[in-house]
Amino acid sequence: MSITFNGLASGLDTGSLITQLVSIERSSATALSTRQSDLNTQKSIVGSLSSALSTLGTAARGMDLDSEIRPRAVTLSDSGKISVAVSANATAAVHDLRVKQLAAAQITSSRVFDTATAGTLASGGVDITVGSATKSVTWDSTDTLDSIATKINDAGAGVSASVLFDGTKHRLVVTASDTGLTARPTFVDHGDGLDLANAANIKVPAADSIVSIDGIDVTRSKNVVSDALAGVTLTLNAVHAVADPATKATVSLDQKALTDKVKAMVTAYNSVNSALHVQLDYNGTTKGSNTLFGDSALRQLQGSLASTMSREYGGSNLSVLGLSRDKTGALTFDESKLATALAADPQALSKVFVGGGFATAMTSMVDAYTESGTGILASKSQSLADRHKALQSQIDRINKNADSLQTRLEKQFAALEQAMSAFQSQSSYLAAIFK
Repeated sequence: MSITFNGLASGLDTGSLITQLVSIERSSATALSTRQSDLNTQKSIVGSLSSALSTLGTAARGMDLDSEIRPRAVTLSDSGKISVAVSANATAAVHDLRVKQLAAAQITSSRVFDTATAGTLASGGVDITVGSATKSVTWDSTDTLDSIATKINDAGAGVSASVLFDGTKHRLVVTASDTGLTARPTFVDHGDGLDLANAANIKVPAADSIVSIDGIDVTRSKNVVSDALAGVTLTLNAVHAVADPATKATVSLDQKALTDKVKAMVTAYNSVNSALHVQLDYNGTTKGSNTLFGDSALRQLQGSLASTMSREYGGSNLSVLGLSRDKTGALTFDESKLATALAADPQALSKVFVGGGFATAMTSMVDAYTESGTGILASKSQSLADRHKALQSQIDRINKNADSLQTRLEKQFAALEQAMSAFQSQSSYLAAIFK
């Protein structure tokens, strides 16, 4: 260490000397900070691996019920008269569908008026009944047709009203809020009434929908029928003409949707497997202290994945479904092999994933590592955080000691300079006396 002189009383570069001494005191904190950085990187690795595992768990959990691994698709011989949507609860079958009648909301017109202004009607009213509920609306000569329509709309009577001008005459048009016979309104006029009770003023009669399903007529109050066939929702768009052929709806396994689900699980599995190899494989180059090379928790996870994938489930294994692992542990998926297995046995996937318990085994294994607070990786992440915190306490203590040393040295060197300055003054005085 070099010491320079700068002309102070002591002849020492005290500022530089203090800086160097304090730097030596802080040097151990630098090493600890580097270790903290390594711990942060390791914690990030654990976090990324936990996220990849959670994705794998989600994919497996999405195939642990029969309903989840039998997605359904539907094809129609024509799409003009009826639309069909299916869920996993639908049974694979072919249905003959014929729309015989669409549900309609009743529309009733009032009598006609020359004007729509106040005074068009004298005092009057109407009782509106839908089902077992009756609402009464009244008006007087100060009301316009618009204000009467507003009163009807505000009554909550199961109808809506508006004013129609046909070019010469005005009238109120009252429309049922819902389709079907059960939503059909009836009216009783009072005083100077609208004549809504007159059956001749029904412009569109209420009607239920009628759809023939496999030769059986099904009647509903709406044009959407969701409770006739399990897992099948029919939307009626138009009536089949007598000469029209019935619409054939073919409900079958959605092979693409099922394949996509398996693919998603394979992709998620391989992401975890790849992340483990990055940390655990030795390629001839020593890995840094910011990796998890040789980590026991990661090696345990690697073993758990291999064990879960290699066991038998329901007397079978994953290879019959086209799923196999190579020497690196990576999972490959042969779609054609799965298709062949399902063609031979539509329950082949269910027997392994659901009945055999593979999906549950995979999700349980994932949960054991990722469960918040108690999971193996969650605990490891907390351990890394605790070690980081402990190192920070050491760093803070070292820096505090270094700050104290700097303060102490500054005071000591200041005292030295003051003493040396006084000594030099006395020396000069004595030299002058004895000259």
